[in-house]
Amino acid sequence: MTLKNILLALVLILNTVVAMHVQASTNFTLQRTDKTYINYYLHESIPSSDTLLVLIQGSDCNSVYHNKLINDKFAKVLPQADVLTVEKYGIDKNLEWDKDPERQDCPNAYLINDSPAQRVKDYTQVLNTLNQNRRYNKIVLIGGSEGALIANILASQLSDISATISLNGGGRKFVDDVLHNIRSQSPSDEAYKQASNGFIGFYNHILNSEPFELNMSGHGYQWWKEMFEIDQTQVLSKIATPVLLIQSGQDKNVSVDLAIAQAKQISKNQPNVSFKVFEQLDHSFEAADGTSQVDTVIKGIQHWLAQYL
Repeated sequence: MTLKNILLALVLILNTVVAMHVQASTNFTLQRTDKTYINYYLHESIPSSDTLLVLIQGSDCNSVYHNKLINDKFAKVLPQADVLTVEKYGIDKNLEWDKDPERQDCPNAYLINDSPAQRVKDYTQVLNTLNQNRRYNKIVLIGGSEGALIANILASQLSDISATISLNGGGRKFVDDVLHNIRSQSPSDEAYKQASNGFIGFYNHILNSEPFELNMSGHGYQWWKEMFEIDQTQVLSKIATPVLLIQSGQDKNVSVDLAIAQAKQISKNQPNVSFKVFEQLDHSFEAADGTSQVDTVIKGIQHWLAQYL
């Protein structure tokens, strides 16, 4: 397995479990300090709601506007809530949907600027603006894969988050989940050794080099560096509000064992953290026969949220 194939496989790790296509939503823009614009969509409930459901897309280079999963499914976790999604840096709804992780039209502004820190900064700016105008009494975050990490960071930094649901977000360190993914795809120990050595070389190069031009699996240098540096266990330890960590038991893209170990470690000292495993489901919440079990997952989320909202 070549390094390029490994990194292409990483897209599976961070594929969007939570994304949104809200045709009935209003498109807003908000200026960043660097004079560029954040694009976001707000689907407002009728009658008006005091609850905001924030849905956080995964890692792909796509407009959140064009993904149907949330419009059909996850937006209905709280049917009476307003629903918010935020585009990544450099992306708006004019970017057509494309599942190819090596798409050639991924905006250069996205490749240079997209990172977990940038996404957190953008969501924070949008939420602060909405709260100035609307003052939501309850704000619920749902994120999957990379979006799970973003949700956790937001919950660790913002005091007005009511609850957070983190879907298949992996363990403590991204590099360990990647190595798990490589092993799950390697046909032999020797193939794993070669592939993992190549990836570790890439990992060390990113952590020990100055910024350079990079487009690897739809991500630039800053994204890779931050993903390698973040300690998700440390992030979770800083969250004081209710958190539900959901992990699929048949997930091949992140380490189930590491995710469970992290959840046990955190929940031992933090009663605000709950953990649920869907033993028979994969990273996309599908059963072994390929049928989607997203509705089952949503029911589990709704049952948990009923304790806090």
